[in-house]
Parts: sequence; C-alpha cells; structure tokens
Amino acid sequence: MNIDQKLDLLKKIQKVDAPPFILTRIRQRLDSAELMPASTAWKLAFGSGLLLVAALNVSILLLRFSNTNKSQIQEIVSTMDLSNQNDFYNE
Repeated sequence: MNIDQKLDLLKKIQKVDAPPFILTRIRQRLDSAELMPASTAWKLAFGSGLLLVAALNVSILLLRFSNTNKSQIQEIVSTMDLSNQNDFYNE
C-alpha cells in the first residue's frame, strides 16, 4: 500500500457527535474532586531527594574545577613547548 492510498483512507473519516452535556459533566466531576494534600512522608522524601541532588551537583562542580584542571593546562603547555611566561623578551 503506497502513501497515496493511505492518505485516501484519511478522507473517509467522519465527524462523530459527542454525547449531550459532556462538557458540563466533565467540569462537574473536576469541581467535585477534592485536592488531597501530600503526606508528611512524601514531603520529607521529596525534600531529601532534592537536597541529595543539589549536594551531588555541588560536589561535581567542586571536583571539576579543582587543581587538576591547572595541572592539565601545564601538561599541555609543556607538551607543545609553549612558554607560560608573559615576558616579551627573553633575557
């Protein structure tokens, strides 16, 4: 079955009438639903999980920007025989 035949099948779709007053029934069911607050255990679990993720992010950032980055730059400079001094003239 090629693409044109598949697209022709879509032309056969007809509009379906919704049951009467369906929107008012949906709104009534939504309005009658009670909002239940989260239990203390769920609040505690969410807070501690959030704290754990924040602590992991901070520790990763601290490890990433530690002194190892400076040693890697010095290694690249020495490998490429570059000068790490800001002197214009070698005296």
